[in-house]
Amino acid sequence: MSSRLLFTAIVAFWLVMNYLLWRSQAESHTRIGNAIPVQVVWEKILTAPDNSSLDIYDHDKKIGLCHWVVSSGRPMAAENKSLEDDYAPDGALPPISGYNLSFEGNTSLAGTNRVRFEFTLRLATNQVWQDFHLTLRFRPTILDIRALAAPQKIILKVQDNADAWQKIYKFSELQHPDSLLEDLGAGPVLSAIGASGLSLPTSSLLPLAEGIRWEAHEDWMQFGHSRVRVFRLETQLVGQHFYLFISRAGEILWAEGPNKITFRNDAFSHF
Repeated sequence: MSSRLLFTAIVAFWLVMNYLLWRSQAESHTRIGNAIPVQVVWEKILTAPDNSSLDIYDHDKKIGLCHWVVSSGRPMAAENKSLEDDYAPDGALPPISGYNLSFEGNTSLAGTNRVRFEFTLRLATNQVWQDFHLTLRFRPTILDIRALAAPQKIILKVQDNADAWQKIYKFSELQHPDSLLEDLGAGPVLSAIGASGLSLPTSSLLPLAEGIRWEAHEDWMQFGHSRVRVFRLETQLVGQHFYLFISRAGEILWAEGPNKITFRNDAFSHF
């Protein structure tokens, strides 16, 4: 169980790191919908006026919930002052110091165990990532992964009952995933991956990261009896398709992965 979650955390780390490749992709092609620059959708997500509350489903069974929050990184005092000076002609806000992305929630694992996850990503004003932090809590284990861009290192902490340990890895060590997973005690994960039909490069994780390419298109979604215009984002990771549907204002409406796992905006529960 721990090894599977550890692998998921490692893959999540690389997925988020390459999330920022959206900015550099100006064109994309697909069979359905007009292609648009991925940067357009990314900007919408970063500047969305509302947070996204999502329900997690396995097929049609609800198994958890989560929240997606993006903040501009302005000092709290400045945010509060903006409310007071909303109509003041010279009430200019200080410049944005960066962006903070937060994703937290809980879900069931294997039908019984509950897992709580907390993920944060800090971006500079030019949207280059600076700090990545992921925490998974599943009794009795706490798994904590933090990646720092400046020193190019990853800090891994594991606490299990009374035992706790910490290891620090350089980014260059991710070029050898076999030895890394064995060192983390996740050797059985490789067998599980093969049995599930997923494909993971065994020589280096870098091709996996560099190979992720997002595409963006205009699309439609059904809300009750109405159809609304949305953005559709899609990519492939370890041989599986992933889709994100974003409102025109930047709110996450629907995320879909393999095996019928979906994240649905709680607005859908009203229809």
